[in-house]
Amino acid sequence: MDLLYFRIASVIAIAFIYMIFDVFNKRNVPSVFAYASIAYGVILTILYLNLGTILISALIAIAVLGFGYFAYKIGQLGLGDAFELAALSLVLPLQPRGLIGNLPTLGLPFEFSLLVCMGIAAIILVPLYYVPKSRKMRIKVGMGSGDIVKAITIGLVYLVFILFLVLVVRISIYGIVLLLAVMAGSIAIMVFEKRITYMMVDMVDFTKFEDGDIIAFNLMDRRDIEQSRRKIRRFERLVTNELIAEMKKKGVRKKYPVYKRAVPLAVPIFVGALLALVFGNLIFLIAPAGVLLPHAAAYLLSTE
Repeated sequence: MDLLYFRIASVIAIAFIYMIFDVFNKRNVPSVFAYASIAYGVILTILYLNLGTILISALIAIAVLGFGYFAYKIGQLGLGDAFELAALSLVLPLQPRGLIGNLPTLGLPFEFSLLVCMGIAAIILVPLYYVPKSRKMRIKVGMGSGDIVKAITIGLVYLVFILFLVLVVRISIYGIVLLLAVMAGSIAIMVFEKRITYMMVDMVDFTKFEDGDIIAFNLMDRRDIEQSRRKIRRFERLVTNELIAEMKKKGVRKKYPVYKRAVPLAVPIFVGALLALVFGNLIFLIAPAGVLLPHAAAYLLSTE
């Protein structure tokens, strides 16, 4: 317990520094800091002086790094983000109760709480940042009838889910407010998806590519993607130095939509870390463990 608050402070500090690098250094996190954060996390894990906890922490970090590297290779996550999540899991492998919240932890890894809170933060923050900005910059992208239908559908699904939780699970007012905020964010992302995406990308050729950039395949039609792949062997969502070298060698000057102005993931990671540390795992605000666990136990016993 004597090191718990030091670990919490370390989580906040590491997440904050990653966010500063992501925001003010063009999403480039120095390799020295990334490796240093992992090493620091390893030291704090060892300081548990408990073999079981050390093994659990190591397994969680290995799983996070493995999944993060896979997501990086398919162009869904930055490598620096994977290192950050792994470092945070090493610093605080198991979830303590929130500093002011009373949500249960069930002994689950802190990473689980972090990912839940990070996802909630991203859903709410992205439209809040991009939609007003796109209106200010007068970006006009038409909304198809399909977008409206999808938005209405997802809204109805959320409302039915909330009604179920109110009637069956007896969700608290705080859980309802949280779900309504997530619903609003989800609908805004659905309705303004194209506008938000256009705010994130720039049309650039290989001379403006950087290792680790992501090409917006969702703004390219399938035929264009296939043509590019036939011409450029290494053409994938993830921009690598090898891809840049191949395009330079073949003289490809075509411009592609590249995420140059996307919200750095380190921002929702930082906000998610604060939420998880202060309140605990917000999933139990939506689905109280005290209600769900007896039902789950009864189901398991009935199947034996």
